[in-house]
Amino acid sequence: MIPINPFDPRARRDPYPVYQYMRTVEPVHRSPIGYWILTRYEDCRAVLEDPRWSHDADRILEPGRGESDPVDPTVRLLRASIAFSDPPRHALHRRPLEAAVKTSVKASAPRIMTVAESLITLMREKGSDADLIHDYATPLPFVVLSELLGIPAADRIQVQRWGRELASGLDPAIRAKGVVRAGAAATALVEYMLGRIEASRRQPSAGVIGELAGKPTKLTTWELIADLIVFLVTGIETASGLIGNAMLALLGNPDEMEKVRRQPSLLDSGIDELIRFDGPLHLTARVAKEDIEVGGIRIAAGEQVLALLAAANRDPARFTEPDRLDLARKDNPHLGFGGGVHKCFAEPLAKLVCRGAIVTLLASLGSIALDGEPQWNDTVTLRGLKQLPVTFQR
Repeated sequence: MIPINPFDPRARRDPYPVYQYMRTVEPVHRSPIGYWILTRYEDCRAVLEDPRWSHDADRILEPGRGESDPVDPTVRLLRASIAFSDPPRHALHRRPLEAAVKTSVKASAPRIMTVAESLITLMREKGSDADLIHDYATPLPFVVLSELLGIPAADRIQVQRWGRELASGLDPAIRAKGVVRAGAAATALVEYMLGRIEASRRQPSAGVIGELAGKPTKLTTWELIADLIVFLVTGIETASGLIGNAMLALLGNPDEMEKVRRQPSLLDSGIDELIRFDGPLHLTARVAKEDIEVGGIRIAAGEQVLALLAAANRDPARFTEPDRLDLARKDNPHLGFGGGVHKCFAEPLAKLVCRGAIVTLLASLGSIALDGEPQWNDTVTLRGLKQLPVTFQR
């Protein structure tokens, strides 16, 4: 067993050398606390696409809980949602939500540009420096997703606070510190979303909430609430992380950034390269339903694996020069949004928001450069920036 921890806070700034070491020395690694960690592309892909692996919430989030033990409110919410449902139930969650979001996405592109331009105007008014996370990457997807769902503007500050507190309890690195606050936020969001659904059923309203509330479904109201909350919270965190990480990658590769400035259409496919290079989703968990061999190692039924998606996306056995950002890369089947039946259905929306954010920012500002050391969040599942200080020409 190699003496290394990929989740060590000291590796947060740049975990890729650690991932490379693990992939080279022990690609199927047994953690001291019992779960397995996978770092090769083919091993991760195989697990994600194999129905013998479960994404059940109880087994992944609370494996040691007894039948008589109380259920964490956050786990109870996740257990009822699309995020932690196995087939065939998973399809019942995915179909209506995916259809409703897909319909709304078609009309979102102009609004993304408008919101982005408004945020850039505010940045300019404050001066020639900004924190791209606080001033841009966080508010942009929050406004877009709130409008898409149909959350009234007057409610958004409170909903955003609850969403952040709930997100703090979803990550294993900080879950112990945030579990009580996350549970309270989960309860508050459930009550809020129930109110929105009931109001939409009394009087039809615009947005995904109103559309789903007014349609017959095989889901219970509780499951619908769980799906909407998970979509909102994870959608904002993922899109914000993607914008921040992508901009940091471009700032570190000015030649690639200049190509986008001159030819914005390069991001039509180049967005996938930014996701592969340093996407926010770094891992996902599965539990073996039966004894399964992975990479020549036997994993027993009931044992948990963590597929390090970000490590897989830098695997030289699958990607040529994986540590180089190449926006013209053609063969790019990255795992940045997972894979198999649980591959994120909102991937097109996240890409649309990120592409709009980058293109609008580069078109609106002159030269833009780092103005200090970027600061990373403490999370390991979604690895995103806490601060990205920049200067720019107004």
